[in-house]
Amino acid sequence: MICQEPVPSIKEKTRSIYAPMVHQRTRHLTPLIKKSLAFKSIVSIFGHRQVGKTTLLEMLARRYTTLDRTTALSQATENPAGFLQDLAEDHPDTPLGPVAIDECQLCPVLFPELKEWVRVHPKPGIFLLSGSVRFSSRKAIRESLTGRILTYELLPFSIAELHQKPMNRLALDLLTANFQSFDFNPTLLRNSGEDSQAKKYLETGGLPGICFTRNERDRKQLFESQLNLILDRDLRLVCDTQLSFLRLRVLVRLLAENQNRPLNLAELARKSRISTPTLTKILTGLEAIFFIRQIPCEGSESRPTYFLEDQGEATFLNEGGFDSMSDFERLAYSQLRIPFFYTPGLNFECFQYRQQGGALVQLAFRAAGRVIGFLCSLDEKPSLGCIRSGMSFRKTYPGAKVIYLHPGSPKKFSATVLNEHEVSLPIAAFF
Repeated sequence: MICQEPVPSIKEKTRSIYAPMVHQRTRHLTPLIKKSLAFKSIVSIFGHRQVGKTTLLEMLARRYTTLDRTTALSQATENPAGFLQDLAEDHPDTPLGPVAIDECQLCPVLFPELKEWVRVHPKPGIFLLSGSVRFSSRKAIRESLTGRILTYELLPFSIAELHQKPMNRLALDLLTANFQSFDFNPTLLRNSGEDSQAKKYLETGGLPGICFTRNERDRKQLFESQLNLILDRDLRLVCDTQLSFLRLRVLVRLLAENQNRPLNLAELARKSRISTPTLTKILTGLEAIFFIRQIPCEGSESRPTYFLEDQGEATFLNEGGFDSMSDFERLAYSQLRIPFFYTPGLNFECFQYRQQGGALVQLAFRAAGRVIGFLCSLDEKPSLGCIRSGMSFRKTYPGAKVIYLHPGSPKKFSATVLNEHEVSLPIAAFF
């Protein structure tokens, strides 16, 4: 018999070839994971495929295994108790710390054993899990670990993370600020000139295994390979569908093209040639695997909208066919949400405000009993239509803050305070 080395998974190949150590970045989520491991037995990291979960696990764990490997998945499936025993067994020469199981959603039978293990060994920081599928979307996993696990979502790189800057908290700080006394200068000076990074970010996205690839042809090939894996494997884990990969690819291209527009299910079903019931099921599945995110709408127009989680994928799918406003809106979405996701203990909601009369606030956040809305405009001075939208928003949410976002100018990088509740700011202030 000829012994062969195990064939590396697609993830391992991508990481070794396209994401060498020199491209590692400190993630804003890392302190939260470390803190949680100090008091919880099981901590998990969710997120889009190739978002950097594996790198985090390898940095924080004393041992690491991935169920992407056929041998590990077979062991976990056939003998889950023995698999955990071998993995979590302490050795005198092994440093303290959690053991990591990557892509653990591939083995639902493992989770009852995880539940039993932490019951018998009630100590913090035993297991660090990761997955490209929301555990709540799989019944066997959800029922086993309810109340026994802390979960966090790792987002694609922000511009601040790519440039190794501290997390930009401005969007969160403005929730409670009096704009007439707030000092905008430190943030504006720190980020002046960074708007030049916006175009590159929208083109390459924030997935570590792809965004550092300089050659455009190689990057497109990686995007295509990843889409194949997401639609032909990950989606089918959570969504029972016989639709072909090509039909699903047409659908996600349409979703990329129509980001941040009210969802018209009938029109989407017609263009994708997928029935409305099947389409609804697939949209739920795409959310479960972190490919898209639904943004609910408040106001007289109640239809939700969607964003793709990684805007590099959106650019690839739509072949760069976005207009200036669409680019601006998806850039705002990718950067403004960061401090809300990564602030410990913060419960928040992201929504859009839209009235049938025309009032529109593209992105809004509700947290700590406060509301803040962001109106995107390509003009530095808010138009009369924007001002009216801001007035409608503040009338609906008394005490709300309104930010008029614009692309900014290299020659004039400043804040224009309208009153204590309204200010006009360049988007780069939030990088």
